[in-house]
Amino acid sequence: MNRAIVTFEYKNKSEAEVVLKMLDVDNKAAPKTLKIETIKKDNLVITTLEHEKTGTIFATVDDLIFTERLVSGLVGEGK
Repeated sequence: MNRAIVTFEYKNKSEAEVVLKMLDVDNKAAPKTLKIETIKKDNLVITTLEHEKTGTIFATVDDLIFTERLVSGLVGEGK
């Protein structure tokens, strides 16, 4: 089993909470064979991915980063 852990850091806990909720929506569309869990710890959002195929992990990390950049940009505009 291959595993990746991706951590994003935000200015405060409330920004992290908004991003967590938005990423969780995207995570629900993931294939059943992909184990994906996203949690918030203080001002960090941490996603753990597990799958048999490395390529699936890489593709999912790429999608995760794209989505996070989009969401964090929107969160930043709301200030």
